[in-house]
Amino acid sequence: MLQLLQPGPKLNFGVAVEFAWCLHYITCSQVNNALLITHGALSTLGLLLLDLAGAVQRTEDAGLELLACPVLRCLSNLLTEAAVGAVGEQMQLRDERVVAALFILLQFFLQKQPSLLPEGLWLLNNLTANSPSFCTSLLSLDLIEPLLQLLPVSNVVSVLVLTVLCNVAEKGPAYCQHLWPGPLLCSLLGTLAFSDTEVVGQSLELLQLLFLYRPEAAQAFLQQSGLQALERHEKEAQLQDRVHALQQTALHR
Repeated sequence: MLQLLQPGPKLNFGVAVEFAWCLHYITCSQVNNALLITHGALSTLGLLLLDLAGAVQRTEDAGLELLACPVLRCLSNLLTEAAVGAVGEQMQLRDERVVAALFILLQFFLQKQPSLLPEGLWLLNNLTANSPSFCTSLLSLDLIEPLLQLLPVSNVVSVLVLTVLCNVAEKGPAYCQHLWPGPLLCSLLGTLAFSDTEVVGQSLELLQLLFLYRPEAAQAFLQQSGLQALERHEKEAQLQDRVHALQQTALHR
């Protein structure tokens, strides 16, 4: 199957779709994902991701999402394996190429197939969760603003976008310097107006990290009526403790 999924002029699109879904079901079964990785599954799927990103730039064919979906799912599942000790070595790809390709696909999904945005964002979450280098790529390619532009799409998309940004922020002060100043704080004030508790909760988590590493952001938050934005969630049981903690952090930075 991995041989049949190798990108190139001999790749048969229809066959690739069928075998990509087969590979997806195999990875979901978790029979021996470590073996798949040692046989180059991550490298093959990574190259296929790059190939798909190039294809969506060359054609308006909406059928490409049929292959993109299982490829994204396979990569996401394999990256969660504890057996993957060195993602960069296993993929044999530069971080920036993978991240850039993923954002090309995200823009394609936004226009053609918004229901697939969570698939791409879940992969981005898995890429950035334990990898400072992937977070660096996200910043060096100036992809924070395009990421923030996805926030209004849906609550599910918003949570995933905020989770990715938390992955970046938790890497420390040097990473948070790229998040603020910029459009992030304004966007977070907007998400605090959401009624979905999961979106608000993830926004609180990100703000807490931002204030920890960028105290100046806490002052800007207060000046932009941040405390008033928090007040609407003070009586929500699931959020009370985090709202109170963030209020204290903002007031004492």
